[in-house]
Amino acid sequence: MLTLIMPIIYTFIFAIICYTIINPIIRSKKFEKKEWIENINSRYRMVNDLKNNDLLIGKTKNEVLEILGKDFNENCWIKDTWCFTAYDPDNYAPLDHYEFIIFFDENGVVKKVVHQLV
Repeated sequence: MLTLIMPIIYTFIFAIICYTIINPIIRSKKFEKKEWIENINSRYRMVNDLKNNDLLIGKTKNEVLEILGKDFNENCWIKDTWCFTAYDPDNYAPLDHYEFIIFFDENGVVKKVVHQLV
């Protein structure tokens, strides 16, 4: 019985490791301004770089506009937030997408960025 169950357990563990650790690393890429603005389908690969390397922290709203462009929703979560949509073209559910959310302080300076699957 154990001989039959162990391959299933190992396969399940391997799938979890691939999905949670390896896949995000392989699919991530360094932020490129031109590609972000021109190719909305490549944004999901760059959100980790924007977030993890604090590329926007301390920037003003005008600087963020220069870097990321004008394709965003304003006050999408709370006041003084901007949301950029980042669709994953490999996702089978077309309604699911990432949102890259920028939080500004009262002076219009980026204080925090997050991304999440919506």
